[in-house]
Parts: sequence; C-alpha cells; structure tokens
Amino acid sequence: MVREIECKVSLAYSEIAEMARRIGLVLPDAIRTSISKDDIYYTRQAEHKALFRLRREENGITITRKEKEERNDGVEVNHEIEFSSPVDDYQALRQFFASLAYVPLIEKRKHGTAWVRGTLTVELVEVDGLGWFLEMERLLPDDASDTAVEQALLGLAELREHLDIATYPLESRYYIDMLQALGT
Repeated sequence: MVREIECKVSLAYSEIAEMARRIGLVLPDAIRTSISKDDIYYTRQAEHKALFRLRREENGITITRKEKEERNDGVEVNHEIEFSSPVDDYQALRQFFASLAYVPLIEKRKHGTAWVRGTLTVELVEVDGLGWFLEMERLLPDDASDTAVEQALLGLAELREHLDIATYPLESRYYIDMLQALGT
C-alpha cells in the first residue's frame, strides 16, 4: 500500500498551453510523457459506491482500491492497495469481476501530459465530460509519519505557488462524483 497526497484545480482550455510552459519551467528535470487512462469503477449490483477501479493504459492494467481519508481542505489523502496486470488481461479481468457480481458503476477517460520527478507527479489532463484539470500528487509509504504527510501537503502548496495557481480553488470532489452528478 501507498499513501497518496493529491490535489487538483480546474482549468480553462485557454490556460492549458501556458500551464504546460510553467510546469516545464518549475520542473525542468521531470520526465514528461503523454498519458491516456481509461477507468471503470466497480460496485455491487444494488450499491452506488465505487469499491475499486480497473485502469487500462497503453503499458498495462492497474487495479486499485482506495481507502479515502475525509478532509475539508480540498486535498485528498488516500491509502491505496493496487496491483498490475498485462494489458492483454483486460477482458479476462472484466469477466472475472462480473463472475463475482461486480458491475461497472461509472467509466472515466482522461488524457493529457504527466511530469514525473521522484515521488511527485503533475498531470495536465482533460477528463471527458468534465474539462481540464491540473493534478498534483505525492506518493508516500503507507506508514509515513504525520510529519511526512504535512511536508507533502506543504510541498504541494509551494508547487501551487510556483505555478502561480495558489489562488485557484482546489477541487475537492472526486471525478466519479462529478461524473455521476452529470448522469454519465
């Protein structure tokens, strides 16, 4: 398990090119890659809460279960249990989950660019149906101390300052909640 410290802000399409330029300036040594992530969130037949996620990317599949920590500052602190599988297993995994009576709750597609430096990931992504977002995430060991979590939170706040978006409101809703509100 890992501990994910994450925040996101909504951006207008007109801000995307400038934001990509700023990220490149602030994180010049980060590895930049294109990303495309297709997610299916699963639940049980009569439930409406996501239990786990099946993510398909170009290089493989990741199955993730998140234990979410409730906060009121717009930052997500999640404990994640996840494992990977080859992309060729996609249909078999869907059949396996269906055989256990899990059903898709919602599907999400996001694509864009990621910058990765160590345990820091910054993604500039378009989420189909929702628009553009800037996500900033720090991964910590699951047993990270409260001090390490606080340092990660401060680091994300400093990054927002450097990217000149400290005044942008943090989006505290999860994408799946936003998509469900749209009826997607």
